[in-house]
Amino acid sequence: MKTKVFKSFEEKLEDLRKTVNDCNAIIISEEPLSFVYENANFLTKSFLISLCGYLETYLKDGLEILIIDYNDRITRENFPYNLIRWSIENKDKSDSKVQSLLDKKKARFEDLSIKLKKKDLDAFISGNPFRTRELFAMFGIELDGIDDFKQKKDSINQIVVKRNNVLHHNDDASDLSNQDIIQYIDEVKYYCEKLDNEIEKRITNRQHCI
Repeated sequence: MKTKVFKSFEEKLEDLRKTVNDCNAIIISEEPLSFVYENANFLTKSFLISLCGYLETYLKDGLEILIIDYNDRITRENFPYNLIRWSIENKDKSDSKVQSLLDKKKARFEDLSIKLKKKDLDAFISGNPFRTRELFAMFGIELDGIDDFKQKKDSINQIVVKRNNVLHHNDDASDLSNQDIIQYIDEVKYYCEKLDNEIEKRITNRQHCI
């Protein structure tokens, strides 16, 4: 199965693929449209930027599903916040005074819940696979243990670095073709499908999946 957000992401990639192929067909035609022909490099750079934007949107949407699903499970069980905090902080066992655990600044007389919202992911979302690896670790997913991630991380990083150079360092992307973009689409799709496998298998609410 796949998550619904991956399905949406997949559809966006296919739309992008069609646009790139249509653009390429115009450029190599006997009488290409002047606007497309004269702005071919600009369009190719736009395709690259869109592709990386779709990648980052997928990551954010996919991890949001995990936050929602984990929170639904936690809140159903009514775990006491203070007990979980005690376990996590694991203070000096020689101190037998409960009061030392009930720090007034930290104690909460409420059930445990995940307070993170989608917007809280913004600062951590990046197409860079090494930053993605760190973020997934916060969700209990060790990407370095996945062969497909290890095999693809460098090529995905190169795509993202190229996008960053185009955006921030005036790289004219003269070495980039529409055929390269088609190859990048395939690589990003495969890469995200493997990430989605890790997200999907942790979700208990199957309404998030198809």
